[in-house]
Amino acid sequence: MKKKDVFTLFVFLVIILGLFFIIKPTIFPKDQQKSAEKETFFILSDPHFLAPELHDEGKAFSLIKRTAAGKDLDYQKESLEAFVTETLKKKPAGVIITGDLTLNGEKISAEVMKKILSPLKKAGISLYTLPGNHDIHDGWARKYQGDKQEKTAQISPKDFKKIFSDGYEESLSQAPEDLSYSLKIQNNYRFIMLDSNLYSLDDSTSQPTTAGKIRASTLTWLEKQLQEAKEKKQKVLIFTHHNVFKHNPLVYQGFVLNNTEEVQKLLQKYHVPLIFSGHIHAQDIMTENKMTEIVTSSYGIIDHGYGELTLSKDKLNYERKTISVSTWAKENKDLPSDLKETLLNHDNYLEKLFYTDGERLAYQDLLDKGIYDKKILDPVANLVAKGNVNYFKGADFLSDEEVANIKLENGYQLLKEHSEFLKEYVDFILQDKNLPDQNFSYDY
Repeated sequence: MKKKDVFTLFVFLVIILGLFFIIKPTIFPKDQQKSAEKETFFILSDPHFLAPELHDEGKAFSLIKRTAAGKDLDYQKESLEAFVTETLKKKPAGVIITGDLTLNGEKISAEVMKKILSPLKKAGISLYTLPGNHDIHDGWARKYQGDKQEKTAQISPKDFKKIFSDGYEESLSQAPEDLSYSLKIQNNYRFIMLDSNLYSLDDSTSQPTTAGKIRASTLTWLEKQLQEAKEKKQKVLIFTHHNVFKHNPLVYQGFVLNNTEEVQKLLQKYHVPLIFSGHIHAQDIMTENKMTEIVTSSYGIIDHGYGELTLSKDKLNYERKTISVSTWAKENKDLPSDLKETLLNHDNYLEKLFYTDGERLAYQDLLDKGIYDKKILDPVANLVAKGNVNYFKGADFLSDEEVANIKLENGYQLLKEHSEFLKEYVDFILQDKNLPDQNFSYDY
């Protein structure tokens, strides 16, 4: 080949390569790539983490465990590490926690929890959090040593924003008076994280407030977010701690937003179809007033449940998943042998813990009525405990025939005879007549 031809070919290749590097970014911009793909987010709620540094095996800690409503307080660090391991394998875009991250708002618990979750950020997985009613200025923040409870530092709003900073650093906007914020996800979605909690601005000496409300200033901010999303043609998803709907008509005071009618009216005005919450610890999905609320069960009970939320341009899918700490322990070569042996039975231990708490509920009610006969106590307690496990797992979508068979059992007949309260409770938890609680899909 002549030198002139070689030179011409060289110039041609340089021009082609130059065009390739110039044109490539404009053809495949990052935002367009992301918007064309599916993105997955994991949703945790109510882990109620208590840092191991804040307790021992003494009398005070044993007492608090007996009042923990079936939550595991002994192996929380390991259960979160198992979640992190699973998350790193599946690599979602982010993890969302809808409140009650800590047991009772201990600052040390928040700091240790963030450290356990820190591998997520290193892997490029965002952590978006909201406080729950137990997280900010909780007067019950305690350290349990021997037979004593000692006060420990509480989490302030400023602390929360600093410790769980990811969402605030990535936010589009933050509410003026609380910890609410909004996020742009792909180009198609806007997440609005609503702080629904009632807390003091200074350290508290009181128990946490169970009830919740969206502040007036936050409602004004929320409407601005909804209007902006509408103008940008973004699909809005709402995340909050307290419920918008009554998921349990027998037990809802303090769980449903105090101003839920006002909130619902605003969300309906902007045609918001989906809300994600926690607080009641039970897995439940229900539709009312053309909106669906998905409550993810507490990560601290039964089977370490969490939600897997998958978003594409025109479709949303939610599926309940669980973490097996027993499987994680079996595969973890770094665990001390004695701890590993204990955790190999963790899945059974966790469900038994919650089952026993359901039995306690039944025993207490009957004993308060002066009933001491074990032939009555045990069958009723067994029925209530089994129903409770299924209800909180969201495994209560039974057929009429299945419910009829349960009501023929000895336990139900005794319950019907001896406790109107337990009968009413069991009648509700046996059968979900709204939507199945394990999966939900929505087409836009």
